[in-house]
Amino acid sequence: MGDRDTIPPGPSRGSLSLEETAELWRHYQEGKLSSCPRDAGPLALSVDGGNCYRFVCTWCGTATIWFEANGSGVHFRTMPPPPPLPEEE
Repeated sequence: MGDRDTIPPGPSRGSLSLEETAELWRHYQEGKLSSCPRDAGPLALSVDGGNCYRFVCTWCGTATIWFEANGSGVHFRTMPPPPPLPEEE
């Protein structure tokens, strides 16, 4: 893990790729500690109750998109499109 005193403060650095997410998940399943690929900060794992997960760096806020993990690998969860807006009369 990185040294927090050496990390410059700054805004979140966005989201991690599917490949980075899959690698973090593999490490997690193997019982290994993983750190943020952006700043080596510690990661928190969020679970939404529907078998979807999300890693978030506790230092910089970089995060994965919500994903599902099963025997066939890691898949980003897709959100359904929003309902159409009502037509104006």
